[in-house]
Amino acid sequence: MLVSPAPWRATGYLAGYVVAGGVFFAVATAAVVVGIVLSQLTVTLALTIGSVWVVRCCAQVERGRAALVDAPIPYAYQEVTEPGLVGHLKARCTDPVFYRDCCYLILLHPFLLLLDALTLLVWLPLLAGVCLPLWFWAVESRQADGGFAEGVRLGRSDGTGPGIWIDTWPAALTASAVFLVLAAYASYAVVAAARLHLAVAHTLLRPPPDPLAEAKRVLAAPGPLHLTPARPVAGPAADEGHRT
Repeated sequence: MLVSPAPWRATGYLAGYVVAGGVFFAVATAAVVVGIVLSQLTVTLALTIGSVWVVRCCAQVERGRAALVDAPIPYAYQEVTEPGLVGHLKARCTDPVFYRDCCYLILLHPFLLLLDALTLLVWLPLLAGVCLPLWFWAVESRQADGGFAEGVRLGRSDGTGPGIWIDTWPAALTASAVFLVLAAYASYAVVAAARLHLAVAHTLLRPPPDPLAEAKRVLAAPGPLHLTPARPVAGPAADEGHRT
């Protein structure tokens, strides 16, 4: 798993949500609150439509980010069928896809953020441990007597309690090998967390299923009756016509 792109793409997907998810949450929440307040005033219908558009833009970014793991999530919003601002507002605010966007961006944000953050808190320190030989010599850690020594201490940072000093190349290489084994197992958890997050995104951000899809498929398929070219009828009439 470590030599495949899957865990690294999953890391980018999870880290991107940790960074951008909070921004989308704040922007979408503010847009919804402002839209609810402005919807009480008929002179601000255009601003209310703009609030809905802001939520849609945030959801579109999340649909595009899915390409880091799988493929962009498809979408289908309700088309405007009535002219004027009232028609636009009715089409935007009665669209079920808009409420699904709000559910993903606002209601599920704390749970998705917790999932991604906990996964990265386990995964990223393991990657740092794999790279110990590259940076352990540039760090000074506090010892129990209050002084500082060159190297990294795996344990409490104040030098008290159980811990392991990584201050030599053999110790760094040994610790790196141990972290590499742990990271090999943790990579499966990272990919699983990204797939779980993506499954939630697909459930809410993709177009809702069409209840008439099966009926439309049957109607579009060829039926049991097929047209066949007519054959000439043999008989006295055909022979008589041939003689004439």
